[in-house]
Amino acid sequence: MKHILATIRLAGLAVLFTLTSLLVVVGRIFGKKGAHAMLRIGVYCKAQLLGIRSTVHGQSTRETQLILINHPSYLDIMFLNYIKHPTTLLAANNFKNWPLVGWLGKALNVIWIKRHDRNAGKQVLIDGDKRFKKGLCLMTSPEGRTSGTHDIYPVKPGLFLLAQRAEVPITFMCFKYKNNAVPYFHSLKQGFVPHFLKHFWQVLGQWRIPVEIHFSEPKFFNDAKEAMQAFYDFNKSHLQDVLHFEVPVKEEFIGEALTRIDPSNLSFRAESKEELLA
Repeated sequence: MKHILATIRLAGLAVLFTLTSLLVVVGRIFGKKGAHAMLRIGVYCKAQLLGIRSTVHGQSTRETQLILINHPSYLDIMFLNYIKHPTTLLAANNFKNWPLVGWLGKALNVIWIKRHDRNAGKQVLIDGDKRFKKGLCLMTSPEGRTSGTHDIYPVKPGLFLLAQRAEVPITFMCFKYKNNAVPYFHSLKQGFVPHFLKHFWQVLGQWRIPVEIHFSEPKFFNDAKEAMQAFYDFNKSHLQDVLHFEVPVKEEFIGEALTRIDPSNLSFRAESKEELLA
């Protein structure tokens, strides 16, 4: 039964991703708001197809802002429909040329970041500022990748400084999945694709995926450290019952945290802590 459900959903997602990508581009005829309306409709339909059932606390505001999320799963992008203002994303360039996902990313004018590139951080600040000047929100995770659990990993100040310099408020958005099959850790190393596809097939076969979503009020920060602590505090307040470690996870426990739920969450064999953190 699960395989039949997964097959139906996979076919449906292929159609919806293609249509959404096309409609977002066509929607630009009516401006940013038209394109975003098409995106919200498409994402909503995909979430319904996947059996996602959301309980939402708070809401986004209709203004340019930096939206920072915790990132337990790839399904996190399925909640773009709750963002009321035209929005784009920051994503790893590994997905840029993927069918369906990459098409949608290009339609959304996503900022593609090259991991392990020393100049990537500087380019993100430049590209992010350009998006803000165009009146767009930017939604991303300061943790930098999916976590595989609801534990929160140490974040860097770059994105917080971006909001401060661009003089835009920061809104926090917290996801708590109540289906343990959903969280997923990625390494983007060799073997990632087949490992991810196996995980994705399992997710497609889940009958229901309940999730709680919490929004903070948008806030201007004059200090990056204060903003980082606010990110930690907000997520800790809404994830207390599903955390295994302190917020953020201390460096000496990161290796254990990455494999806390299921050691098979790693798509490669980690020979050292450096491998886990790469």
